[in-house]
Amino acid sequence: MARSPDPKFRSVRTIGLLGSIPLLLAVAPLMGYGIGYYLDRWLHTGWVLRLVFVGLGFVAGVREMLRLLRRARQESDER
Repeated sequence: MARSPDPKFRSVRTIGLLGSIPLLLAVAPLMGYGIGYYLDRWLHTGWVLRLVFVGLGFVAGVREMLRLLRRARQESDER
């Protein structure tokens, strides 16, 4: 089982978790675009898969953001 972080570093950990959210929301759709781009080129489907994978990347980014917010809220409640 993971041990609890030192109380003086809990705020730093929370700031780190919340600070990663903008990067996460930017990178997930970009990765989806990249995957869709290469699949579109391979399967000759035009731009359809790019849109699908950008959407999936956005959904994955939002889902991960909500998970991080839930974790940060739980850590702040433990204090």
